[in-house]
Amino acid sequence: MSGELRFVQYLEEHGSYGSVVSAKHLEELGAEIRALHDEHLLADGIYTDYGGQVFHPHMPRSLPDAKSVIIVATPQPMLRTTFRHDGNSYQFIVPPTYFDYAKVVWHARCLLKEAFRPRSYRLVRALLPLKLLAVRSGLAFYGKTNVTYIPKYGSFHRLTAFYSDYDSPVDNWHEKKALPLCGKCRACLNACPTGAIQKDRFLIRAERCLTYLNEKASKHKFPKWVDPSSHNALIGCMRCQMACPYDKEVVNWYEDRGEFSEEETVYLLKGKFSGPKAASTEKKLKRLGLDLSSFPRNLQVLMDSQR
Repeated sequence: MSGELRFVQYLEEHGSYGSVVSAKHLEELGAEIRALHDEHLLADGIYTDYGGQVFHPHMPRSLPDAKSVIIVATPQPMLRTTFRHDGNSYQFIVPPTYFDYAKVVWHARCLLKEAFRPRSYRLVRALLPLKLLAVRSGLAFYGKTNVTYIPKYGSFHRLTAFYSDYDSPVDNWHEKKALPLCGKCRACLNACPTGAIQKDRFLIRAERCLTYLNEKASKHKFPKWVDPSSHNALIGCMRCQMACPYDKEVVNWYEDRGEFSEEETVYLLKGKFSGPKAASTEKKLKRLGLDLSSFPRNLQVLMDSQR
């Protein structure tokens, strides 16, 4: 049994999934993303906001002779948190991709270290276009939503990548593959509240995606064309994923975490943050993958829509 197969099998035995590609594909990975921008399929704002090393990958200084890139998918639920206000209780969600990232990276690193024993390979976190890498490595499929899907857990997972001096006997570099039903299914297209998913192109119009719009700081108002009833999460958006047939087994997978009192909710809705109160509130929000920058806007629109 190959070393690669052993580490992939070990990950699966411990609830995660993995794959590996040769580090020689770094430039190809970056070029593929940059080409989308050059072909005007990736808006300037998206390219600017999420650019840098992600779109221009290169070997890390701490491991310039890396042989491979290992990608790990860790299944993760949504979070559900409670806000008390005016005698009412509101429950709002945070999508799987926003919280516990440091914990996920640490967990993936520990699993890989154990999987490779008694050998010891270096692992350096890689800032890369992770969804594209996951699909290119055969670890995941693309959905028409441009979200990645893995077996059993659908889109409910978190991706992590590492540069490594592990010289893999196999290079799992594949052509991109989409979910089999995407060619004829319209579930996500019909569910998308902003028209970001369109029938005449596979790549979504990310600049219209509610996720992109509500990740901006609260000082940026939502465009007037966004229907207030579209909002469904404290950050990001779950409309398309909740509608996807590949997520039907996990759409009710929540972890309840955090509760904000009347006083805390009022404080967040005021939108004026400073001093020790702001620091303690931010610390509490961090456990949810949130920060003060999205308040009061995102919380206010959600509460308004539920009223």
